[in-house]
Amino acid sequence: MGFERKHHRIHSPKDQLLSMAAHQSFHSSPFEWIICDDPIRHTRIFVIQGPDSLTSWWRVLFFHPTKFEGKLDVFVHRGMYEAAKVIYEKVIPHVVDFLQTHGEQARFQFTDHSLGGSIAVLVSLMLLIRNVVRCSMVEPVVTFGSPFVLCGGRKLLDELKLDDAQIYNVIMHRDIVPRGFSCNIPGFHISVLKLFKRSLHSHTCLNENKFMYSPLGNLLILQPNAKSSPGHPLLPPGTAFYALDTTGYKDTSNAAINGFLNSPHPLQTLFDPKAYGDDGTVSLNHDSSSYLKAINGVLRLHITATIVPKLREKKSLL
Repeated sequence: MGFERKHHRIHSPKDQLLSMAAHQSFHSSPFEWIICDDPIRHTRIFVIQGPDSLTSWWRVLFFHPTKFEGKLDVFVHRGMYEAAKVIYEKVIPHVVDFLQTHGEQARFQFTDHSLGGSIAVLVSLMLLIRNVVRCSMVEPVVTFGSPFVLCGGRKLLDELKLDDAQIYNVIMHRDIVPRGFSCNIPGFHISVLKLFKRSLHSHTCLNENKFMYSPLGNLLILQPNAKSSPGHPLLPPGTAFYALDTTGYKDTSNAAINGFLNSPHPLQTLFDPKAYGDDGTVSLNHDSSSYLKAINGVLRLHITATIVPKLREKKSLL
């Protein structure tokens, strides 16, 4: 499997501060990305790295909505959309090249952690909306600890004739980053936000649902062992990987997703002095290494519960 690494970042702290002060740098991307080719499946995988600098996280502050790809009823987080448009222009030559090489067999997949996962979702949808590739050529996007950044995304999936299985959101049970824009916002905070951003006065998700952007796709909940992080109040104790079943229960599933994203509420976590620092709960529940460790824990349990007994049985028979 080959890979190609691309760097697009502002290097000096001085440049970072200047770009923040001037509200510029939307035409460059601080996100790194990697291309991996799977020759067996004829699949080109784009891995868009999550934030690792102040410049990366700065884009979160531009959370006010803007139209996504000119759609009248689909809105997107402006900062993430601008970053996605930069990444799109960088990856499109590699998409076209792969299409020319593999033709109808070509497949594409996007993935990553944190803000990189949010951008991965947007770039994959942009390829479909702009008719660069067909829906059958885009494998499901898999994100890890990524915030939701679309309002009206369900309408967009319906228009593209896709279902929730096109996007898989793996969320650590207490990670506040995926909850940030999709938790219930108190009325006072909504009033303050609208004072600063006129576009929020007509923002559908905020006015109707009291959050900025709506969950989209399948929700997979990852719970590590209690030594790594206390269990979630709505889940049984112990290491596990849960899939929230939304089949045929649209209203109930929305209530279930809303309940999960608000327990615990991000504000509750942020007001906790123990939430900060390298050993704080925010870092422990959002860091990519924590996700990897938790997933490995689930895999070990699966191997112990299923594969080991079969091996013992086979040994006994022998």
